[in-house]
Amino acid sequence: MRKIGLLTSVLLLVSLSLSPAQAAKTSTWDSTTRIEGVVTIAAGQVVTVAAKTTINVSAGAKIVVAGTLIAPSGLVLTGKNWDGLEVTGLAQLTDFEESGARSSFVVAPTGKLELHGAKISGIKGASIVEGVLVADHLKYDKGDGGGIRSVSGKGNISIDQATLTGSGRTSGDFFQLSALKSLSLTNSQMSGAHCAFHVTGVDTMILNNNYIFDNAYGFMMYGSSKSGTRKITQTTITNNTFGFDEGSASTRNGAISISRSYIKGNGKDLGLYTGKVKISDPLLTNPHS
Repeated sequence: MRKIGLLTSVLLLVSLSLSPAQAAKTSTWDSTTRIEGVVTIAAGQVVTVAAKTTINVSAGAKIVVAGTLIAPSGLVLTGKNWDGLEVTGLAQLTDFEESGARSSFVVAPTGKLELHGAKISGIKGASIVEGVLVADHLKYDKGDGGGIRSVSGKGNISIDQATLTGSGRTSGDFFQLSALKSLSLTNSQMSGAHCAFHVTGVDTMILNNNYIFDNAYGFMMYGSSKSGTRKITQTTITNNTFGFDEGSASTRNGAISISRSYIKGNGKDLGLYTGKVKISDPLLTNPHS
């Protein structure tokens, strides 16, 4: 009887180390889970991550969330040259860390990614948002990578209390938005990118209480919807090679309002060409100095 009991215990222990196929079918992931190849959480399936879980991800692997992935109290995904998260369903991640991915995340038009306290680093390529991204207390270091991109005009990005950085003024753009439905960035700071914002098209935009510094371009607006609302308030753009510039947006920009903001101390502060940017109540001193 003792031998049978011992054998049963050993089998239970071994079964905790999941293969990718098993991982895709289980309802709970923990630090014994290993990710190799493409692991898919199917539509209708809910996977919950145990507290303070670290999962090693193999090179070339990817996690596809077609169902629901919930990490309520700590998840670390770490590896080298893996392919990040692809979200077509719902991922809710709290105290999340990710490193070593070629792309941190891809959010499809049907997908929603929520990051509540997250640290992302060592990313080689751009993250893509065509669905919904909601993040707070986010630390995202793109290094020499591509930051966050959107091209479909359907994406919605809302980020609060974030530190968004790159490796320097020649390291590429952080937000590269060819077409986006809405952007909200509040209570955050951005530095170390070529363009902190490279915007070719956005319908609705709210930038409030941000600090944008040490970039080649603080905000480059190549175009925006002629409908919708775009407001920059209580935001400091300073110590960039260029501050706020409309670029070649003479026929493509809708109205943009800038109020109670400090845009000074750049190599060139303002490049305004269309008459559609309205500045009111500018701050005379840098609140971050």
